[in-house]
Amino acid sequence: MIAILLAVLIACTPDENETKPTFEATPPTDADGVDIRDGPIPLTSIDEMLPMHFDRLADHWIGDLDGMSDRHVIRVLVISGSPQFFYSEGKPRGMIVELLGRFQERINQELGRGLHAVEVIPMPVSRDRLIPALLSGQADLIAADLTKTEIRSALVDFSQPFIRDVDEVVIFGPTSATDVESLDDLAGSSIYVRASSSYFEHLVALNAEFEERGLNPIRIELANELLRTQDILEMVNAGLIRATVVDQYKADYWAKIFPEIRIRHDLIVNHGGDIAWVFRKESPLLADAVNEFVRRNRQGTLIGNILIKRYLENIQRVRNATSEDGIARLQPTLDLFQASAETVNLDPLMLVAQAYQESELDHDKRSSAGAVGIMQVKPSTAADKNVGIDDISSRADNIRAGAIYMRFLMDRYFSDEGIDAVQQWFFALAAYNAGPARIQRIRRQAAAEGHDPNLWFENVELVAARKLGRETVRYVRNVFKYYVAYRMTWKARESRESIGKLEKARRAG
Repeated sequence: MIAILLAVLIACTPDENETKPTFEATPPTDADGVDIRDGPIPLTSIDEMLPMHFDRLADHWIGDLDGMSDRHVIRVLVISGSPQFFYSEGKPRGMIVELLGRFQERINQELGRGLHAVEVIPMPVSRDRLIPALLSGQADLIAADLTKTEIRSALVDFSQPFIRDVDEVVIFGPTSATDVESLDDLAGSSIYVRASSSYFEHLVALNAEFEERGLNPIRIELANELLRTQDILEMVNAGLIRATVVDQYKADYWAKIFPEIRIRHDLIVNHGGDIAWVFRKESPLLADAVNEFVRRNRQGTLIGNILIKRYLENIQRVRNATSEDGIARLQPTLDLFQASAETVNLDPLMLVAQAYQESELDHDKRSSAGAVGIMQVKPSTAADKNVGIDDISSRADNIRAGAIYMRFLMDRYFSDEGIDAVQQWFFALAAYNAGPARIQRIRRQAAAEGHDPNLWFENVELVAARKLGRETVRYVRNVFKYYVAYRMTWKARESRESIGKLEKARRAG
């Protein structure tokens, strides 16, 4: 079984009126259906599970906003599974989702971009990777509620704060710390935090103060970096961990879910912190753009207050952020994607990303043009001899039909010697949306205009945008962004769950 976490992306909703083409050319009769030639698309990854082929995202590029504009992308590191963003019924939600959507709109307005917009692509990573990935050029911006600290400020620059005056407070479990009346009473006790957190930095500073005063240091237990704040608080809530440190507003938020935690508002490890976005030093253009955006959207502004109320004061949204019920409901479908992907040698995550763009994983969806089901396949397309599925009413057969059709498109129309496997996928996506004959004509036109006909992004897509309009270009970009985030998020989630289980077992036993 393959399990997939629906990752946050800023993307357009699939078009309700989208049309699905039937076959526009028939292969030779001796083709005997679909020709699977080269095996699966390679899935080699770099660092945080980004496919090596997607060098626009995975390469180590360092520059300012003008260079990002030329590259048409701003790579933003985020943390998943919190009020910042989460999943409700398979759809990305959260403060960061909405803020980054607004940021993308603002950037493109300022740059005067229309169709060839700068894409803001969220890239989920573990917290310990945030600053290293930024500094190495694997990302351009961090939007992950980081607190400005002295150590961090020596490495990176912080925007104007989104949230000011945040205290970091001690959190105890249900039966702990009845005898703790002040910070001094923490001497010699243990507190569980991530080394990458500002909490760790401030506990180290507190220990230095304790040492000067002759007190025993706090025993700082280091949590695995894949464990999120809510994972640690869940263990505190269960009594597996005696104490941790959390931003006060986060503690108040998660107390709605974990009623056994004891928030000590009087035990403040750090006063008045500022939470902001982060970018590399010597990035004045990006700094100006981000700071202007923050000024319009931070806490205290109309938009900032609306988002805080929507996500930090709504208990139902809190539950959605932690339950992952939507993921559980998807499990049977995920097995179907895996099975279909294996039969045509495709990455199942590619199919899931495409299905989300097509139908938001809603098998009951029907388009006005006659496309049906989770993959929005026309019955006439499925019944063609090269797909060979007469009934696509079930999820399994609908997904299988979409997968076989994608492989057919890749192999029949886009198997030129100069097109690598990932470019085949891009072109097949475009053909799935607009029809293969149209895309072939667009490729020929692109070559005549001096573009590379074997590259989709910023080559053939430029002509497609002019000749076909925005839909097909947005379709390919959206599926691509879903796929990137799926790959990055699921492996981190899988590792985090394994680590959490081991940690709970170790402490319980």
